[in-house]
Amino acid sequence: MIVRFQQQMTRLTGNPAAYRYLLAVSGGADSMVMADLFLETGYDFAIAHCNFHLRGEDSNRDMRFVQQWAEGHHVVCYVQEFNTLGEKEQTGESVEMAARRLRYEWFEEVGQDYDYIVTAHHANDDAETILLNMVRGTGLKGLTGIPAINGHIIRPLLTFSSEEIHAYATDHHLDFVTDCTNADERIKRNKIRHSVLPTLQTLNPNLIQTMTHNKEIWQQQYALYQCAVQELKKKAVSEYDDGIAIKRSIIDGHPYSEVLLYEILRPLHFSEADVKAMLQAQQTGKIFLAPEHTLVVNRDEYLVFPTLPPSDEPLVLHNLDELRSLFNVTQTANNGDITSIKRKDALFIAPDKLTFPVTVRHWQHGDYFYPLGGKGKRKLSDFFNDQKISRLEKQRMLLFCIGEDIAWVVGHRSDERFKVLPTDTEYLIITTPTNPQPTTNNC
Repeated sequence: MIVRFQQQMTRLTGNPAAYRYLLAVSGGADSMVMADLFLETGYDFAIAHCNFHLRGEDSNRDMRFVQQWAEGHHVVCYVQEFNTLGEKEQTGESVEMAARRLRYEWFEEVGQDYDYIVTAHHANDDAETILLNMVRGTGLKGLTGIPAINGHIIRPLLTFSSEEIHAYATDHHLDFVTDCTNADERIKRNKIRHSVLPTLQTLNPNLIQTMTHNKEIWQQQYALYQCAVQELKKKAVSEYDDGIAIKRSIIDGHPYSEVLLYEILRPLHFSEADVKAMLQAQQTGKIFLAPEHTLVVNRDEYLVFPTLPPSDEPLVLHNLDELRSLFNVTQTANNGDITSIKRKDALFIAPDKLTFPVTVRHWQHGDYFYPLGGKGKRKLSDFFNDQKISRLEKQRMLLFCIGEDIAWVVGHRSDERFKVLPTDTEYLIITTPTNPQPTTNNC
């Protein structure tokens, strides 16, 4: 087993003796075998243990066991205790999800001085994960199981079965602790481990090896599938400001349009149900929301933008220097030609009408202004409808306000009350070099 372990470490790292490793050690058989393999091979490592305080005195017993093993073998040991139930109450996560997040966040923190973080997942864990994914419902990605390497996290025991690991522990007289909750079949993974896998092994005694082989095939098929998706994505997707535009002519006409659109939008956390509804949407302007993104169905494109958080605060600018930090500001003489000062992409205003503070904010229901060249007061909502501005664009719209008055709907129309008059000897030209976004004002 040691030779196979060294071979696996070489496959994962290239030159395992050249790196430092932080091992996630619970005290169970799997992690204690892993720690012993690192000792036997002479690799440079330390261990890290999490006490989640979920099993009463057993949690403290495991922590003491790991600390004593590290002390006895002169290995650096990091220990972190968590109030996992308190974290669950605060975040609304399940206990399992809260513990997993806390564990990996801490590993990342304490592992900064190490080249790799190492976990003791093995082939049975992999098979259980694949079966769990199949039970819950999955695509091809869910069949690829636990990755052997994920960034700087490696899992060198994935090629070893649980039986092999326990046999090594017995042969080498290794002590370890047992987590009694692993026998609780109310937990889905335990149900698969103790009931489903043994039943399937009556049909195929070499099931774990078969699943490992199948996983290798599925990983290659998924990689090939992703190559095809990326080629289609290059043709269908283009950047649009800080969002993307997806060509409907390529998506809607593709024989596997649902799969293709889902693969494009999955990283943005749109659901399969969302994608089905998008493809069926006949109404231009229909909006779909993901946790951090918004998609608008247009006639020729699906437009996707980051959703602006409702907590965005107005940005208050107190003087000309602060204004210039966000906008381009130039000053010119008024030569009497006022045709050019009706551009939508700029605000033309006499210096004496630019009074501070200036507020840049998002539009709100009930906002109104006096459109330049218009016939008087107009609600912004009506103006947006006249200009055929989508709901997504409305959400992103910025207003340049002087006092309580809207002087400029940025990028669309300035206000009649602030226009340059023939009697003004000079005026300012204010434009946006970038797309300003209100943030919490710290001035």
